[in-house]
Amino acid sequence: MKIIDAHAHLYNEPDYAERLLEAMDGCNIEKTCISGLGQLYSFGTNDDVKNALKRHKDRFIGAVAVRPGCDSAEKIQWGFENGFTMVKVYLPKSGYEDPAYFGLWQKCVELKMPALFHTGIVTCKDVPGQGVSSWNMHPLRIEPITREFPDMKIIIAHLGVSSNMDAAELARLRPNVYVDLTGDPAGWRIRLDREGADKYLWWLGAFNKVIFGTDVHHSKIKQVLSDDIKRYEKLNIDKQTIHNIFYGNIAKILNLQ
Repeated sequence: MKIIDAHAHLYNEPDYAERLLEAMDGCNIEKTCISGLGQLYSFGTNDDVKNALKRHKDRFIGAVAVRPGCDSAEKIQWGFENGFTMVKVYLPKSGYEDPAYFGLWQKCVELKMPALFHTGIVTCKDVPGQGVSSWNMHPLRIEPITREFPDMKIIIAHLGVSSNMDAAELARLRPNVYVDLTGDPAGWRIRLDREGADKYLWWLGAFNKVIFGTDVHHSKIKQVLSDDIKRYEKLNIDKQTIHNIFYGNIAKILNLQ
């Protein structure tokens, strides 16, 4: 089975990229999309990701981290010029739908860079004055973007965490929207499996809107992958859809075929 991990981060640890590659090899993961969200998450920076891309351009896909309200479209342009092919959007100063951010999304369309949006409760460090609000990242705050920029490919991270139904319904109704089910094995995914992912992804072909990702430390990637495979086996997901989840969808979005 071909696998691309569409949601991972470069942790601020010595030789982390190399440890991540070892974990990828142990799980037969062909490529991983990485981003660096900086000190608020104890991750590396965009520059750290740029350097990792230079060293391992055959294995890593760069997602330039952009914080609406702090970063401009120039940051996306910088990412494009430095080999990044995705955008990671997080911690906006106001709701994602704020028209003040439309320049960011227009740049994504112009450069044909898909965007991975954090949604749901956020677990960054508590730093007063940063204006962090999980409400600003509710999945439905992405809906106006899908209407104003219908050619922009969007991935909703974590199926909204605490807003699973809203995230899933947005993917169902908007052709340019996908979801991932990423997260720590001990986190929200436990509830998802107890309830059954098909409670939210209930319609015919729903799992063709799912993209595989991990969003965990390299030491937990194997467990996340194993949990995902078991989930889809339990739901009797067909082989073609499994291929789409683990490889086909993200490969198509990134024009890797």
